[in-house]
Amino acid sequence: MFSEDMFANRINLDNPWWNSGHVEKEYTKVMPRFFLEKFYRYLTLDGVRRAILLMGPRRVGKTWLIQHAIARLLDREGVPAKNIVFLPIDVPVYHGCELEELVLEACKTSGASPATDKLYVFFDEIQYKKGWETSLKTLTDSYPNIRFAASGSAAASVLATGSRESGAGRFTDLKLAPLSFYEYVKMIGQDERLFESMEQANRCFVEYVNFGGYPELVANQAVREDSRQFIQRDIVDKVLLRDLPSLYHIDDVRDLQAFFSYVAFHSGTIQTYEGLSQSSGLSKHTILNLLQYLEEAFLIMRHDRIDINALSLKRAMQFKLYLTNPSLRAAMFQPVKPGDEPYFGHVVETAISAQLGIGEDRYDWKYANWRTGKEQRELDFVRINAGTQRPEAAMEIKWSDGPYDHPAEIKDAIAFARNNGLKMLTVTSRSQEGVKRMDDIELSFVPTARFAYDLGKGADDAK
Repeated sequence: MFSEDMFANRINLDNPWWNSGHVEKEYTKVMPRFFLEKFYRYLTLDGVRRAILLMGPRRVGKTWLIQHAIARLLDREGVPAKNIVFLPIDVPVYHGCELEELVLEACKTSGASPATDKLYVFFDEIQYKKGWETSLKTLTDSYPNIRFAASGSAAASVLATGSRESGAGRFTDLKLAPLSFYEYVKMIGQDERLFESMEQANRCFVEYVNFGGYPELVANQAVREDSRQFIQRDIVDKVLLRDLPSLYHIDDVRDLQAFFSYVAFHSGTIQTYEGLSQSSGLSKHTILNLLQYLEEAFLIMRHDRIDINALSLKRAMQFKLYLTNPSLRAAMFQPVKPGDEPYFGHVVETAISAQLGIGEDRYDWKYANWRTGKEQRELDFVRINAGTQRPEAAMEIKWSDGPYDHPAEIKDAIAFARNNGLKMLTVTSRSQEGVKRMDDIELSFVPTARFAYDLGKGADDAK
């Protein structure tokens, strides 16, 4: 157990506003994540006794989000500095302490009263506290005047399952995705005028797919120049070598590392359990487990297959795998550029998948794959209506202007739309925009960069 002086020194270091009255400029000089509005709305909602659980991949800005929320509490709400407590659970000084003990010791140091003052308490990286679910529920029940929020990076389903099973209605789960292209454009000081020149917009989009998913890579040039080390050390290694092994009791991480490298390199491609097993030398049972672990760590997304009739297969042995963040691939291997086929096309598709988010609604998106004679046909993205289980939108992702002049190049996508009664099909391009018709199907062409921007903007407006 550490001494009280060591604890007091550390807690003062983690809560500098107790002395200065403001959050450190390291955080406030950077544009806040757009998700701050939603997070802050739940944080300041009166009359609701629920803790907020903020989940997401490593390094997507959860700690920044909390620091910006603290800045707002200080500046907008006028909350006394001593009434805001930030506790990063992975700090060694805090190891061995129960959550309630940490809160009481922090209040003792700041001079706040946990019994009578209206407090805001933030736990960062809460998954490193064993039994956090029960402890956080107990705190939420025991201190109605304290608003608790916690962040977690390791595994969505582990955290969410813990919150559902132990929280008993006391937790609100929120998921923070990597930067969308829309948010990236705003963060680098651009706006919609960027698209007055598609050449400039496309350069920006290529920068995004290589470097744009992580706020720290965008905001810090030194980190960006060493992006491979940043992502390998702070994201991949910590997840693969520490988070997942501790959560799932994995003794040998070499298979996990090798498998993730394979999946990352082939992001945006069709996979099968049999094919993955042959490529990796691992059993299908192991493959199933590893895919689950990587999904739950927010590193990959899996899109299920439907056929020409938009029906899911009873035995779904084929699927598409995407990284949740396209820049993860570039940092692990090397940046890609137009002309690096087929890799650039796969990364562009990965970027569009990333705009669809990491929330539960991502499961509404499928891809279509079917056989006509000896030929294999495919459509990139199909949104299935959760109520009717029928297609309501379809998208074919291209980094080419060819289909605009020759729609027959996308005959597979048109066939799917016609077969399922869709009147409109979205087709992305390199630079062409406009509407064409193929019989009864409206083909809406939009540049890929613009489409990604609009997807991100739509998601932000919906918050």
